[in-house]
Amino acid sequence: MKERIILSPATLDDVEFIVDKKTSTSLWFFEDFISSDKEAVRKNIVEKIKSDWYKQYIIKLDNPERTPIGELHIHWYVKERGSWEMGYCIFPEYREQGYCVEASKIALRYAFEDWNAHKVVAMCNEFNIASYKVLERLGMVREGIFREELPWQGKWVDQFFYGLLESDYRKMNI
Repeated sequence: MKERIILSPATLDDVEFIVDKKTSTSLWFFEDFISSDKEAVRKNIVEKIKSDWYKQYIIKLDNPERTPIGELHIHWYVKERGSWEMGYCIFPEYREQGYCVEASKIALRYAFEDWNAHKVVAMCNEFNIASYKVLERLGMVREGIFREELPWQGKWVDQFFYGLLESDYRKMNI
C-alpha cells in the first residue's frame, strides 16, 4: 500500500515553522508546560537539528503541495542500551485519519532498520487516549505506569510508558 504521508527531515529552513508549533498551547493539550519563550525554543530546535542524536521531522501529506500535517521527533533515550524515544503531534484537522500511525511506522522502520535500535519507547499522559491508541496500534507494549508523574491541569496524573523491542518489530509486518 502506498504511504499517504512522508517524514520530511527538518532543516534550518523549518525552524520558524517548528517554533510556532512547539509553542502552540492548543496543539499540546496534554502537556502542562509549553514554553512561550520563542527564542529559547528556537535555540533548542537549532541545536537538535544540528545534532546526531535527535531526529526532527515534519509530517507531510504525499501530495504535490507536501502539506504539513504534524511533527514527529525521535531521539536517543539511552544510547548505551540502543534505545530511542519517539513523540509526535498531528494538527487537529488531520487527526483520527491514521496519519500518526503511518508516520510512526516510518520512524520505527528508520530506528530498527537504519539506526540499529534495540528498543523504541514512548510516553504519554494517562488521559491522552488518542496517543496511547496510536502506540498500541503500532504493537508497542505498555510496560509501566509512572504514578503521578506529570503535573497536568492542577493535579498529578499518571504517565504511561510504552516500548517496542527490535525482536518484536521483526516479527511484525510494518
